[in-house]
Amino acid sequence: MLQDNVVNGVKASAHLMDMQDGMGRMIMIMFTDEESGALISEGQCAIKVESPDQTLGSAQMMAMNENMFSSGVKLEQKGTYKFTVGTKLADGQKRSFNFSYVHQ
Repeated sequence: MLQDNVVNGVKASAHLMDMQDGMGRMIMIMFTDEESGALISEGQCAIKVESPDQTLGSAQMMAMNENMFSSGVKLEQKGTYKFTVGTKLADGQKRSFNFSYVHQ
């Protein structure tokens, strides 16, 4: 699990998991309304990945049935990776969530 991140009343919880086929990792993010505790499953997300030495680009995240959004990521170098997730969720407000992970 990566650190939780709260922006304007929405908590983002991120998980980074190994993919079974050895093709990299999957980052999955769940959004929760801080006040009500309700899961937010409607909206759009994109992720930008920064490796230890360069920005790797951005990609649209896919909505999953489990009220999560996901995207495959490759962590080929050792060091700190930064993930910036831009959202426009059901309330129409744009938010940006930041996560980091140290690949050893």
